[in-house]
Amino acid sequence: MSFVGQAIPDHARDRSDALALSCGDACLSWETFAARVDALSAAVRGSVAPGGRVALTTAEPVSLLCGFFAVAQAGRVAAVFDPRQFAAGIDETAAELACAQLTEVGSTSIAGYDAAENVPHSEQLFYIGFTSGSSGRPKAFQRSHRSWTESFRLCREAFALGPEDRVFIPGSLGHSLHLFGAVQALDMGSFVEIAPQFHPRQILTRLRDSAATVLYGTPTQLQLLSRAASQIGLTLPGVRRVLVSGSKWNGGERGGVQDLFPKARLFEFYGTSETSFISYRRSGDGSPVGSVGRPFPDVAVSIRTVSGDFCPPGVPGAIWIASPLLFDGYALGGEADTCRDGAWLTVGDQGWLDGEGHLHLAGRRSRMLVTAGVNVYAEEIEAVLAARPDVLGVAVFGLPDPVRGTRIVAAIRPSGEAFCGDALRRACLEHLPPIKVPRAFYAMEDWPLTPGGKPDLPALEARVRQRESDNGKTGDPRRRPA
Repeated sequence: MSFVGQAIPDHARDRSDALALSCGDACLSWETFAARVDALSAAVRGSVAPGGRVALTTAEPVSLLCGFFAVAQAGRVAAVFDPRQFAAGIDETAAELACAQLTEVGSTSIAGYDAAENVPHSEQLFYIGFTSGSSGRPKAFQRSHRSWTESFRLCREAFALGPEDRVFIPGSLGHSLHLFGAVQALDMGSFVEIAPQFHPRQILTRLRDSAATVLYGTPTQLQLLSRAASQIGLTLPGVRRVLVSGSKWNGGERGGVQDLFPKARLFEFYGTSETSFISYRRSGDGSPVGSVGRPFPDVAVSIRTVSGDFCPPGVPGAIWIASPLLFDGYALGGEADTCRDGAWLTVGDQGWLDGEGHLHLAGRRSRMLVTAGVNVYAEEIEAVLAARPDVLGVAVFGLPDPVRGTRIVAAIRPSGEAFCGDALRRACLEHLPPIKVPRAFYAMEDWPLTPGGKPDLPALEARVRQRESDNGKTGDPRRRPA
């Protein structure tokens, strides 16, 4: 039997005075951290029925982590809300999920539930998270203890992590990568430091002063850190592992990150909220450019056609996963592309396996565009444009077209250099057939993001449509016409 946080009392006994957790001015020793978790766990047991849901918010990282482990230890389910994802607040969604509030537990008592009840079992649900909401309303997915404890094991083994590591989380726990990294590290017995906000120069200073050895981050965060470091001539040789996920990483940025962390091994891993880890690559492992590496141990990957036939190497299709890490369904909302076939699951991602077993991503089925009868993945175009130094962000969309069926356009977040749609078009033609080249490029200085740091696709698409409409009336010099 194993559950998330089971080893916390052992860590507190073995190193009671050592620091477990730090965020801003808040610091907790292992003894204090374990005592807070125990007290909250007892309160939850006395107030919430077994299997009941408890709402936690990401506003205060230390309180969130204490509550997260307490709810897990109590055999209840932690529903973690980032308030920035919910324009009208979390109350309505929490009510839909029938969540208790952690700030209120202990004020009432539920007859028949006592704090000495059995510990959680591995197949029991313990966590509800929310997708980033980059393509619509966030969906609530649910996880068992086993799906995370198995993820912890694979993380330790693949990335060679241990309790002696000092793990740095560079921003809000509203990002699932950050939350997972912090929970995994504490479960393992590592010291964790969390940056309350993402400010590159402040984070670089804390990475240096805290003697961090492991850094979790998104490609965007690492890009900004490496640029800030290059401006002040800083390197951080103490960091030995950089763990990257959250979106496809532009390979051109890896050199700058490696310069910042000269003794670190860089690991890029691919996964989803529903599948956890799928594949990974590490610096120097010979993975081909553009791949996301090979599957993790205990993770099986197959590529299938729409009719369910298996695709041979090199032929794209839907990515199907079988592993002990899969989620337990949606608690709220759903996704039409998410399907099960026995032990196998797909979330609609498309890709292919090469002859050496490396996984390559094409894009998400829901973002596939059909123009003049040709299937085009928005992500394929975005990868070409994102590699340019004059592009800080890109999102590709399909708009109705009476001739082609769909007209491909791109929203661009330019860097400080001059924006030139003709240059972007020529760059696309160097790597893509003409049918896949956007017919228009729109510069967007204001670049909306989800709380998880991904482009807010619905908001960007609405702005592109408005620009198309305005251009039809007045003309737009920043648009490259068809």
